[in-house]
Amino acid sequence: MPETVVYGPLELPSGKKIKFRRPNGLDRFNVSQAASIGHDEIVTGTMRQQDYLRAKVITEVDGKAMDGTGYKTLFNTWDDLDIQYYQAVYTEMFGMSDQRQADAKEKAAFLLNNSTSTDGSSSQNPATAPSTAGSPSTTS
Repeated sequence: MPETVVYGPLELPSGKKIKFRRPNGLDRFNVSQAASIGHDEIVTGTMRQQDYLRAKVITEVDGKAMDGTGYKTLFNTWDDLDIQYYQAVYTEMFGMSDQRQADAKEKAAFLLNNSTSTDGSSSQNPATAPSTAGSPSTTS
């Protein structure tokens, strides 16, 4: 397992100091299990899961170590400006920036245009394949 890098201390607008780490897949899984989303609450449930994930990766608050279990209530007493500030820093560090999004779109287009079928033959995306209209037919 890769080494865990802890960032901080980050001083929040109130003067509170925190340290945090990048989330991993297990963090996301644990949060999704703890905060399941019903069909009627997809938007608010997703937002709640994101808040929980940001809280879960906080490793220290004002010198006190966090064990990753109290994340559901961690922000309850925080000033909202502190929460928004941390959210902005977190998103800038770990979120899908415009550059990361553009890179992902470029790689997805490349992969779609250069895929290989399970029988080993190459295929092209029909939307971007060269047109064969007007070409002579080669049917037997």
